[in-house]
Amino acid sequence: MATEDLVNVLVPRKHLSQVYGLIAQLEGAAPSATATIEEPPMGNGATDEWTPSRLRTMVEDSGPAMRDLLRAMAARPGEWLTTQDLAAALKNKPKADWNTIAGTLGAFGRRVKSRYGLETWPFQVKRDHEHHCWIYSMSQEVAKKILALLNDTK
Repeated sequence: MATEDLVNVLVPRKHLSQVYGLIAQLEGAAPSATATIEEPPMGNGATDEWTPSRLRTMVEDSGPAMRDLLRAMAARPGEWLTTQDLAAALKNKPKADWNTIAGTLGAFGRRVKSRYGLETWPFQVKRDHEHHCWIYSMSQEVAKKILALLNDTK
């Protein structure tokens, strides 16, 4: 690409990685393909927002698919799991794929914002640009609490 084809654009720092991801998608797309903007996940904020009572409410409010996702992340704390890893963890959806995970997490994100008034999830999310997917990881501390809550609310 020639230098004269480039322009400077100011982007808020918090959105920079998503913008880079979009540019990478656009550059790799076939000329006739229609580019779609992928909805970025919620931010990775301070874990102090996720008090034990909020975690309990979140687990109790979660449906089977979201509980399966939480259990999968909590069972492998500190590991980065792909949407494929998470899809394989859905017990009642053997044909689940990235789209199933996106729908489940989208509903979860709306619930977190509207019901709990939070801007973060109790796990980390980042873009894996090499594999063109989102990856998810739960801390050891949160994982221990989530597993206990999941066992209590069977």
